[in-house]
Amino acid sequence: MLKRAILIIILVLGAAYALSLNFAVEPPKPPRSDLSKPPETSPSPSVPKAANPMGTPKQQVKQHSPIELIFAGDTMMDGSLRDAIRKRGALDPFRQVKEEITRADWAVANLETSVTTATRKDPNQRYNFKSDPSSLKGLKEAGFDMVSLANNHVLDYGISGLKDTLRYVKSHGLHAAGAGMNEQDAFQAATVTLHGQVVKVAAFTRFMPVLNWNASGDQPGVAGAYDQEKVLQAIRKQSQDADYLIVYIHWGVEKSNHPEPWQKQFARDMIDAGADAVIGSHPHVLQGFEYYRSAPIAYSIGNFLFPDYVKDDTANTGLLKLSLQTGSIRMSFHPLYIRDNRIIHRGNVYEKEQLLYLKSLSPQVSWKSNLIVPKKR
Repeated sequence: MLKRAILIIILVLGAAYALSLNFAVEPPKPPRSDLSKPPETSPSPSVPKAANPMGTPKQQVKQHSPIELIFAGDTMMDGSLRDAIRKRGALDPFRQVKEEITRADWAVANLETSVTTATRKDPNQRYNFKSDPSSLKGLKEAGFDMVSLANNHVLDYGISGLKDTLRYVKSHGLHAAGAGMNEQDAFQAATVTLHGQVVKVAAFTRFMPVLNWNASGDQPGVAGAYDQEKVLQAIRKQSQDADYLIVYIHWGVEKSNHPEPWQKQFARDMIDAGADAVIGSHPHVLQGFEYYRSAPIAYSIGNFLFPDYVKDDTANTGLLKLSLQTGSIRMSFHPLYIRDNRIIHRGNVYEKEQLLYLKSLSPQVSWKSNLIVPKKR
């Protein structure tokens, strides 16, 4: 009887111990990868833009008809051009290219001058460029819609000259980016809606005679690119509500036909931040082209309109065309020449020679006549 009682007690205690073990064991957790996996979504009918690894992905780009943008290089109307425009009219320098420019949906030039009647020069500048306000009429009549003011000459006549330039540009119906009466305005991209798509053009400069030309806080000036992170932040922010964001940057070494290694890296960084294309000027000569993550890069599109002292390489110019369609961009280049204070066509032989030269500077792309496409790997 005693043995049976002891056996019953042992069985009861054993069952209780086993039951306590079962309650102490937690149910297994799902793997960490399952916890971080986003819920599946149905595919979107629109075409996504390139991912922005530095921030929030851009908005989707819906189907749309092609948008053609034109970019022209450094443009100023001082020196011999001042007299030529007075005699021939403000449109005369652009007469041969007007039809081509006006066909574009949006055309942009780098306004490499102060447009002012001010007389006090910035003493830090070696060459001070000043164009007559009436000369802007030629840019507008030629078909240009916008100018970049991010360069090393817009402040040649100080803050007074910058104020005048901003005022005259606006009064001639031209949009502008790259300089302003404060930092926010200087770094703000110009925005336009074309064929239902929001297109922005931001402008920055990596060259200026003194650093106090930088717009900072409430101080007027240019959108400087020496602080690369500030540029990348502006691109990340402004690309979020744009279908396309194009960067026009003033940079590089004068008279050099190739970009510096830091430019190549900076161009990629800007595209990673959200830029859909990077267009450069300042060297006063043409440089090569490439694509990065399907985004076009034109390192320098040279001078566009300069006085009659330019010749040979500094007189070689052209129009860069970007064709935007449903999230993709293709670029083409159309050679021109500066002679006798005019932008002119020099014929098929010259154009073919120029394209061959530009091909030699652009080993990472393929050419189909004027069209520049990514090289197949």
